[in-house]
Parts: sequence; structure tokens; C-alpha cells
Amino acid sequence: MKKNLLILLLITPVLTYSQNLLRNNSYQAGLSTYLTTGNQLPFWLQSNQYGEVPFEGNVIQGMVSVHHEYDSTYSVDQRLNKMAMGYGLRAVGNVGRIIDLRLTEAYLKGRTGPFEFFAGRRREIIGLVDTTLSSGSYIWSGNALPLPKVQLSIPNYTPILKNKLLSLKGTYAHGWFGSTDSVQNYYLHQKTFYARLGKPQWQIKFYAGFNHQVQWGGKPAVPFYDAKTDQIISSFPSDFATYINVVSGVSLNKNLDAGEIKDGVPFNEAFNRAGNHLGTIDIALDFKTHLGTFMLYRQSIYEDGSLFYLNNISDGLLGLSFKSSRLRVDLEYLDTRSQGGNTGSGNVIPQLRGFDNYFNNSLYEDGYTYLRRTLGTPFLMPFHQLSSNAESSTINPNFLYFNRVKAIHTSLSYWLPNLQAHAKYSFIESPGRYGSEQVLKNHSASICLLYKTGSMHYQLSVATDVGDFWKSRRGVQLSVVKKLSF
Repeated sequence: MKKNLLILLLITPVLTYSQNLLRNNSYQAGLSTYLTTGNQLPFWLQSNQYGEVPFEGNVIQGMVSVHHEYDSTYSVDQRLNKMAMGYGLRAVGNVGRIIDLRLTEAYLKGRTGPFEFFAGRRREIIGLVDTTLSSGSYIWSGNALPLPKVQLSIPNYTPILKNKLLSLKGTYAHGWFGSTDSVQNYYLHQKTFYARLGKPQWQIKFYAGFNHQVQWGGKPAVPFYDAKTDQIISSFPSDFATYINVVSGVSLNKNLDAGEIKDGVPFNEAFNRAGNHLGTIDIALDFKTHLGTFMLYRQSIYEDGSLFYLNNISDGLLGLSFKSSRLRVDLEYLDTRSQGGNTGSGNVIPQLRGFDNYFNNSLYEDGYTYLRRTLGTPFLMPFHQLSSNAESSTINPNFLYFNRVKAIHTSLSYWLPNLQAHAKYSFIESPGRYGSEQVLKNHSASICLLYKTGSMHYQLSVATDVGDFWKSRRGVQLSVVKKLSF
């Protein structure tokens, strides 16, 4: 009898919580069509869509999703609840020039106090930026399908002082890239750390922090001979000691003995660091007025050490946004043309190191992409996105060919009770690659109208590209989404 009572006491909370996970869910089902005059959809119809919208147009898309958010972050007496769980599933299928079915979100998350753990694919944007109107955060913009990963985080700014003057948030994650034509079964290491100075009710608050991404491990699809270290490379180091080097970012050449020890480490890593390291250092200022809230932000780029010596300090993303109850405006300027100069990252004079070649890497030949899409800003595009002949070219289709650009982007949203209007315009100019200068210019624009009535959402988007990248192309999106809650 006592044993049965004990079992009942143990399983009752589990059954109760399981029932709660099946309640208060949000469901969506949608149908869309994407039409274009060219071989590919215009830039702003398929960018920053988490990999759901294909490059190729003239498709019909179906979508279904279910999400269970945390029942409540705070209790009735405004105390933080101890535990909560949630999950999300989202499936998208395309039929037309391309036929595919993707599970674009599939995650389980749990929260205890200020900490959160999640596993699976989940939509995220990383970096200090206006997440709703930005052209895309430089390092993690929502342009590609989310990588599967496990992550421990403090997702919200959490005070560490009693007066709430200083608050922190951050993440620590391990992800899986899978395999490409060049590298098989390689990983992502990712961490972020951000601090906010200023109490929540203050009119002015200052933010600063950084993010760190590393592509590491795995093995080349075809073993190769590394002439500088005189050894055959059939796999890239992935033991625990390498993981510590990945996390810390320590140089493997601190003793100036790169390549002297034949340990299976290719010269590109032995001379530098384990894996492909990249990220941004961010600062932002939030200022509230009687008109609305202004946000000024700056993301500075680092890859091969140029930022430490300020060689590429002119590169980065600069933005100013404004939001009020009905109006939101964002203006951004992205510059990636310096890359520390054209003298090469291996220069013995640190102050002359350059040619960072953003998002590209000689070992991870598909660069900072996932399933053919750039993980960072969509303005740095793979070769196949710029050329219809990419697949037959000797250039890797995923190689970030024009990664030296300047871009001016402006975005505006206006809300009425049932209608939202959203307009974007971007000017992109590339001087070409170092040693192969070729100036290209392009204009991309879009207008979107979203009408909501009850549980029904209707959307019409029109977009166009004019210039050297894609000559001229136009496209349209029509969508209808049904939202339900149970």
C-alpha cells in the first residue's frame, strides 16, 4: 500500500505536467505561393526566412506548426516560477521548380529560474541589432535553416546587483553542421555574452558584449596531402584537448613550432587556431523619449586577428532604429571591404595582417554556410546565388565570392488596427575580390502588406532587384495563415 502511494505521488506531477504541455498550444496552418520573372526569387522575398523559402520561384508552399510557450514566467505575486517547459514544431513543404519538405523547427526547451536549456532546431538571431527590421545581424541573421544544437543560456537580461544596475545574459551551445561535399560530420561551437548597464526603468541604457562561433572537427570528404606539414590529413582533430582549444580560442602556434610536430593537424590550424573562428563585438545605446525609443548599435567583425590590431576597424554593421506604438524605422550601414587589407593573414608583422576573407575558410570549403545559405548577413552571398552557372563552374557553389561589400539598408513598418505595412530598400556595392577588382552595384526593394482579421492573416509582398548582381527581376508572394489556440 505504501509502495503504491509512493508511486502515485511520484507520477502525479509528471502526468499533470504532461497534460499541461498538451494545453495552451498555438497552432498555425498556411498556404503561400511565390512567383518570379527570373530563375530566382528577388532578394527580399527569400532572404532572412530561416531557409524556408527556396531561391527558385514559382512554387506553392504549405506550412503547419505547433508551439507551446512557457505557461507563465512569473507567478501571481510576481516571483519567478521555478520551472517551465515548452516546445515547437514547424514543417514546410515546397512544390514547383523545387520540391522539398523540411522540419524547420523542432525543439524542446525547459527553464528553471533565469536558466534555459533547449535541444533541436529553433529560430534565433544573435547580436545587438533591431531584430524586426534589420537587414540581418552580421553573424547570425536568420537567413539559413537553424542548425540542430543543444544550448544552455540565460536568455533574458538578469540583474546581478540588488539595485539592478548591471544585468547579464548569454548562451553556450554545441551544434552539428552535418556533411557537405568538402567536409563530413563537423561541429559548431557557439557562445555569447552580453551586459546591460542601466536599470530597467531608466531612459538611457548601454549594452555591450560579444559572440563567438567556431566550425571545427569532422573530416575532409577526400583525404589530402598537406605539403607544409608533410602529412596526409584524413580527419581534423576533435578530441577533448582540441575542444578546449576551440572554446578558448588559444593559438596553436604560441611556441612558434607550427607544423614541426606531425600530429595530424593541418598547417592552416597548426599555424593559427583549431577550427574556423569568427564573430562580432557589439555595443548599443537605448534611449527613450516621449516620441518613442531610439537604439544605436554597432557590430565590429573579427576573424583572423585584424580587429585586435584595429586593421579592419572600418568594417562592421552600424544601425539606428526608432520605434513607437505604430511606427518603426531602421537605417543600417554595412561595410566589409577592408578585411584588414590585402597583405595576408600570415604576415609576420601583426599590424599588417589582413585579407580576412570573411566567411570563407581553406579547410571548411563551404565556408560559413548551412544548406547552401549564409548563416550571417544575407549581403555576403554564396557564388550559386549570384550565378546561374555555379553548379557547372570550378568555383565551389557555396564559396562567398563577393564578400567585400558596402550596403545601405532602410526599413519601415507602420501599424493600423488590422493592417501592417512594411517597406525595405537596400543598395549593395561590391568592389570585387582583392586581386580581382570588379565593381558591381545593385538595388533591392520590397513592400509587404499584412491584414489580420480574427484568426486569419493575409499577406501580399512585392519585391524587385535592379542592377549588376541579377540584372532585373521581380516577384510576388501571396499567403494566407490560420492561427488557432487550444
